[in-house]
Amino acid sequence: MRIPVNPIEREFFYNDIANKCMVSLNERKADYQTLRSFYLFGSGPDEAPAHFNKIFPHIDQLASFLYSAETTRFSITLGASVNQEEQTKVPVLTQALNDEWINSNADQIFSQALSWSLCFNSMFIKLVYNKGIHPYVVEPGTVGVLREDSAHTDRQEAICQWYYITKSELYNRLYKHPKREEIVRRVNATEKSSQEMPQGVERLIMSQVNPTMYGNVNLDLGGVSRYRARVAEELVEMKELYIWNDEIDDYQFVTIACPDVVIYDREIASVYLKGEVPLIQVCPNPQYDYYWGISEVSRLVCLQQMRNKRMSEILDLLNKQVSPPTALVGFMGIPDEKNFALNRAGGLLYTDSPNAKVEQLAPQIPNDLFREIDQIDNMFAEASGIVSVLQGRGETGVRSAGHASQLARMGASRAKRRALVVEDALEKVATMYLKLMRRYEDRSYKDIYNMPFMAEQFSNDFVVKVDAHSNSPIFMEDTRQLAFSLFKAQAISKERLIDLLEPPMKQLLKDDLKKQEFNAAQQQQTTAPSQVPTPQSSAGPANMPLKQVK
Repeated sequence: MRIPVNPIEREFFYNDIANKCMVSLNERKADYQTLRSFYLFGSGPDEAPAHFNKIFPHIDQLASFLYSAETTRFSITLGASVNQEEQTKVPVLTQALNDEWINSNADQIFSQALSWSLCFNSMFIKLVYNKGIHPYVVEPGTVGVLREDSAHTDRQEAICQWYYITKSELYNRLYKHPKREEIVRRVNATEKSSQEMPQGVERLIMSQVNPTMYGNVNLDLGGVSRYRARVAEELVEMKELYIWNDEIDDYQFVTIACPDVVIYDREIASVYLKGEVPLIQVCPNPQYDYYWGISEVSRLVCLQQMRNKRMSEILDLLNKQVSPPTALVGFMGIPDEKNFALNRAGGLLYTDSPNAKVEQLAPQIPNDLFREIDQIDNMFAEASGIVSVLQGRGETGVRSAGHASQLARMGASRAKRRALVVEDALEKVATMYLKLMRRYEDRSYKDIYNMPFMAEQFSNDFVVKVDAHSNSPIFMEDTRQLAFSLFKAQAISKERLIDLLEPPMKQLLKDDLKKQEFNAAQQQQTTAPSQVPTPQSSAGPANMPLKQVK
């Protein structure tokens, strides 16, 4: 993309590109609000919470199949043109990468991003380096792209992120800017959560506004928490714009404050990594012609509404069974008083009419009342590819543990396919981690030959991979069986077996194994001189008597 050189034209160009990236923002934010409400409460934003929210535990279970923060580990794969001597640095850098991943809390950050990407359609992880790598979760309602019909981030010419910071934080970040005071005076600060009307009034169905407001509102007087953050401090609206600049063959990183005040205009290589955007997309259900992908919750909304309707009807039927409708025949007077007397403990009802009678019209409760609810729950599992065997439930016709394991392996094919998609995003984040470590860290490491080196001296031709699909629990049983098979075939050592199994206290077990091998070698050297072979006669062994010669 050609960026104008004139400062005024350049500023107008940046604001125009930012507005084009945000063209669908308001529409998507409305959709995300609905999906969020169904994910958390099982109902729409203006409806009461469902009696039982089936979507939340279903998404929670699906996310647990796609990613496990406890077992995920990484390995570094070098390119074909890299010198083999670089392999001596790989084990140490792999351990440093896994340690940095855990210490920066990236495992939990990715877990949150995955769960909410199933709720929405995408989520983003933003990596910021400030005396260490700091990952952040960024929701898709604050990100826009120039081409929504292109399904990859690295193919976008422009990406824009929209966020809020306090005025004091902006002042602190501009400590080296030459126009610090002028910029702070020009920006506008407003309350992010300020509203002119109550939330219930905003959901009015308007029929007339002036001079009097008429309409109906579905207002929940119970005060259910919607988990919405409120900030009283005045905030400044900020935009971060990433535009591909053809002249420098890199991204141009532009920071804009409201109202359209360009604060920074620089190359991305000066503050981050050349040719890389710090936003990594997590999209479990990608779509080839829509950048944001498909929401998992959107597939389940109709099923949840059907379940809510049937549950309401069942509860209404049970209420009528407990307190059935009553017919008073032949009674004179006020019916409400007589009904009150019939429905209270010790109540008394008297009449002079000989034909008076009381009839209770209790409905008939079918034996399979909750059968349809079970069928709807099975539809939830079918929609996301989680069979009953994967959920730990028994299956009819299963004869042995091996049979159940085979059924689980075959039934997990849909979940495995989606786990591999999640694995690609996980590898992208981990690769960015190692690239940031190469550029910014100054720690010294030692390779397997005890030679010191720094991460910057490592080759730049590498890719970080998830080791043995360890991000998903579905693959773990296959990995364990493969590890034991390789050990029985003497293809791997005991130490490699421990690395593949990842048991608790892994490092202590490896140290104990080294001690055992060292003690066994010492004992063998001690006993070796005493085992001298007994000299034997040429006629035969020493304990065999010689034959007498006649």
